Amino acid sequence: MTSPSTALISQPEKYWDRLFAPASHVAIVTSIDREGRINAASFATCVRIVHNPVQIAFTTSLAGHTRENILATGEFVVNLPSFDRRQLEQVRVVGLPFARGVNELEKAGLTPLPSTKIKPPRIAECLRHFECEVVWTKEWLSRMMVVGNVVAASTYADCVDAKGYVIWERVKPVAFCGAPYVNMFTAAHETMEVGMPYDGPEVGAADRSVRSYFDDM
Repeated sequence: MTSPSTALISQPEKYWDRLFAPASHVAIVTSIDREGRINAASFATCVRIVHNPVQIAFTTSLAGHTRENILATGEFVVNLPSFDRRQLEQVRVVGLPFARGVNELEKAGLTPLPSTKIKPPRIAECLRHFECEVVWTKEWLSRMMVVGNVVAASTYADCVDAKGYVIWERVKPVAFCGAPYVNMFTAAHETMEVGMPYDGPEVGAADRSVRSYFDDM
């Protein structure tokens, strides 16, 4: 977790590529709708696909609020959590199917932080943030791929060295093991099963969705 005494710093453009490492990561994407309401959603695979300019891609459901918001506003923030039990519990909470208009950050106990260039907020508890403008989207099957151009990036002062390279033991990058593993995350060959610190009806809906997925396999 971040310390209040640690300064949040904007990174110069020449270091953005270094800050998004490794190339694929679990992420919480924040967006806003036309009314300015905040949405947050977790994504298992968020990938840096271009080095210069730095561009980031992920896929989202065609029925999801993230898709609707991105198509409406053209902006989103990629927030990268760490291999920390509390943060990964929060990742799981924002991934629940909350109704439109519900602020997932509040449900998960996460803190919105104003962005520097765009309207969707950053998340204070995440150690790295990438403010993005949409380059293109592509729909197929039940998914939409989103590619965003990074327009600003930030981190905490103790997360990078003087040349903008991440300090691994501080940042602790994390990946999701995949749908068959349900609730398991990994980092440097360690794995962690993460509980669900939330007991609303959305949990049951998510569980039914997972069971249905595997029943169809």
